[in-house]
Amino acid sequence: MSLIDISADFFDASALTFESPPARQPVSNASDSGLRAGLRMSWRISRLAVHLADGCARVALIYPLVSARTQRKIKAQWSRRLLRVLGVELQAGGPLPRPGQLLVSNHISWVDVFVINAISPLGFVCKDEIRSWPVLGWLVARNETVFIRRTSRNSAAEVRNTLVSALSCGRSVMVFPEGTTTDGRSVLPFRAAMFQAAIDAGRAVKPVRLSYLDMHGELSEAALYIGDTTFWQSVCRLARAPRTVARVELLPSLPTHGHTRQHLARTTHATVSGLEAPATDHAPAEPAN
Repeated sequence: MSLIDISADFFDASALTFESPPARQPVSNASDSGLRAGLRMSWRISRLAVHLADGCARVALIYPLVSARTQRKIKAQWSRRLLRVLGVELQAGGPLPRPGQLLVSNHISWVDVFVINAISPLGFVCKDEIRSWPVLGWLVARNETVFIRRTSRNSAAEVRNTLVSALSCGRSVMVFPEGTTTDGRSVLPFRAAMFQAAIDAGRAVKPVRLSYLDMHGELSEAALYIGDTTFWQSVCRLARAPRTVARVELLPSLPTHGHTRQHLARTTHATVSGLEAPATDHAPAEPAN
């Protein structure tokens, strides 16, 4: 199954394969600047406002009446439409995550959450500041999101305990262990703390590699959310872009049994970065009684 066929029932698929979108004629900088880009942005943002209102209505009126499985299906469909509204096309490949896996990915943009939810809806660990985002923060908070407060010493432990409980119950959760967003040209070292949740729950870790490409197949800056860029600036830049491709590589799962969280962090980082994995580093053996 290809994710380009977004009408298919992804719940029945075991793997996704990459499929290049139809070729398009390049658009020159001159023909795509000024008025044309401004009109495109205005049209997409107006559609975005309608789509956000639709999301609020679904969460407020439909979510209380349906099962968790149906909620996730609604979330996937809504995320797919959000990407279409913003001019983002999906390319995805690799086996879909199994229930109860800890997904680990590099982090480029606020769009990352919706890209993954469009493929396989699950819970996320996000910074607490996202709650304050207009409308979108309200929606994120009501869709299996676990918030972490960076200013609280106890927050990490609370989040880890929540993750262990979710993973043990068969719910997959995604984390971004870089701790911040990047431009996608490299992957920052992964923080090891959240990997302990997968170890404690006895669940596998699934690496995911994200990238955003422009119409020429080069890394795109349209979706970036880094540095001093505001959320609104990021939305406008993405809405102005002629076409953005979100590429998702679902990589082979990594077992956690017998490994330390530090080793898992290094191994997963190497996998996502496309580097050679470090040597095996098993956890210390339990002392004999």
